[in-house]
Amino acid sequence: MIQPAIVSYDRARVIEIIRTQSPEAIRASLRAGDFDANLDPDGHALLDELLTAWIQRALGSLTLRDAMLVDPYRGRQVYGILCSIYIQRRFTVPAAMAVHLPAAPSDLPALPPPLTELPELAELAAHAEQSGLVLAWQAQRYDFAPPVNLIELLPPSPPPYRKELEFEQPTGLRRWIAIALAISGVALLIVPLLFGHIPEHPARWPLALLTLALMVGIKAGLFGYAGALCVWLVANLPAFRHGTALFDLWPAIPLMAIGLLLLWCDRRVRAMWRFVRRQFNRRRHVTGAN
Repeated sequence: MIQPAIVSYDRARVIEIIRTQSPEAIRASLRAGDFDANLDPDGHALLDELLTAWIQRALGSLTLRDAMLVDPYRGRQVYGILCSIYIQRRFTVPAAMAVHLPAAPSDLPALPPPLTELPELAELAAHAEQSGLVLAWQAQRYDFAPPVNLIELLPPSPPPYRKELEFEQPTGLRRWIAIALAISGVALLIVPLLFGHIPEHPARWPLALLTLALMVGIKAGLFGYAGALCVWLVANLPAFRHGTALFDLWPAIPLMAIGLLLLWCDRRVRAMWRFVRRQFNRRRHVTGAN
């Protein structure tokens, strides 16, 4: 029991908790001591009891808003305790002035005229307006008027679900195009060697066709093709040949970094990498088991 008072509290914060938090999450925070600074032992015990009752009724995973709709009686008590946690200031109303207040506890859009003459109460109202707080008439310690638009306090929309892209091996015409490009690249690399001719830049057309076959096979996007082009250009730089000093290769470093970054930005390239890594780990696990 407390003497009737006018308090300022952070109603927006309480509403946000109702929309986003579940009884299980609030009870975990309560038992972790997150509210000990603003909640007395009686309120702590009562809130824990109410939340536990909801959890036992299989309401623990719902939002507080849904639990309050299902069980309005406990909902009003939980709401009142949460409001008391976020009280900023309190002004005890003299008995002579209490007759000018509503019969039931409620939020006060404005103070009744007789109460505005009290300097302490006027200061409390001014502070609440500046801080975005709400004034409430409180007859009991945890007695607050519940939200009138509880049904409209919908939880926030979940973020759009983005399923992890799975690698799909090439099929149909795409598969045959990738095979033809790969065979052409290998042929351009091997046939000159069979006749004793070593090209000055063997990575030029053979690597281009092999890289293009890979991009077509995995159905890469724009980032994939751009990254592959950067890597191909690195292999075809004039200084990129056997016997070149490491210092002369520094222009290739930023180009290679850009190429790898563009490849990583392509979802299908990442999907292929995940597929290769899973296959490698699976084979290594099987080999280890044997």
